[in-house]
Amino acid sequence: MNIPRLALFTTSYPEGERYLSDFFQSVFSQTDKKFDLWIGLDRIEEHIMSDYLSKNIPVSFIKRKKNESTISLRQRAIKEMIEKYKGIIFVDSDDILAPSRVAAARSSLTKYDVYGCAMKIIDEKGTDLNITFQIPQKADFLSLLPRFNIFGFTNTSYSSDILSRCFPFPKDCVLLDWFVATRAWAQDARIYFDPVQRMSYRQHLSNTARVIPPFTQEQIIKSTNLVLKHYTRVLNNIPELPDSKRILIENAQKYVESFNYSIKRSSVRFQEYIRKLIQLPPNHIWWSCVAHPDLEEVWKN
Repeated sequence: MNIPRLALFTTSYPEGERYLSDFFQSVFSQTDKKFDLWIGLDRIEEHIMSDYLSKNIPVSFIKRKKNESTISLRQRAIKEMIEKYKGIIFVDSDDILAPSRVAAARSSLTKYDVYGCAMKIIDEKGTDLNITFQIPQKADFLSLLPRFNIFGFTNTSYSSDILSRCFPFPKDCVLLDWFVATRAWAQDARIYFDPVQRMSYRQHLSNTARVIPPFTQEQIIKSTNLVLKHYTRVLNNIPELPDSKRILIENAQKYVESFNYSIKRSSVRFQEYIRKLIQLPPNHIWWSCVAHPDLEEVWKN
């Protein structure tokens, strides 16, 4: 199947304005230029982008309305795009695309509904930290989804068909990327994870989820609460979730609830968990810092 023009969608916001030059340079350096750029404007004005845009790539802007949530902005933009394109490439405007990112997405969407790729981790200044965001060795990525996420809105592409079946989005769904990946998984979508690094993922203070040390008690508590809320939204807002997969989500929920109870019950145990977590090899994925399975002997003690 030949995939025509794709949409490449990002959201821009004031806190990430300093990263826009790197981002747009990588967008316009793609080997495959058969895509249209869509930008969600979240508290930032369109004219800020004018210095970075290319006349060779069509651009559409979707501005966040007054009192509109970021979730509603994304849903509104995605609904508009899936009516015009066969697939959408998701990227964060504080990250950097490898030149092959669009080409790899186009190729994968001929066979799969959902595509994700590995990423190199860079720091706030763009320095390569020699750490790869990747599936843990010998792990089945589909078995990871109930507990962790590797399909973010910076390293994925979705067919419009599967996205259309993931609506509506819960209004207060902070971990929307994980929710959408889980809903696609619930519907037996064809999912593929590319081991090649086709993104540079920037770690900075505004990240919702950290994947490199340092980890703090405050950050772990916040992450744990977000993960537990994710499970509630999945169980309450995916009616097509089959019983076999619902059990996996419920078991994961209980596992994290046990962790949450443990770290709240003993500050000494919590501090020991943080110490051991920092000592682990830096090959974390999203939310693996919560109830890390390699540290059960610490938090389950």
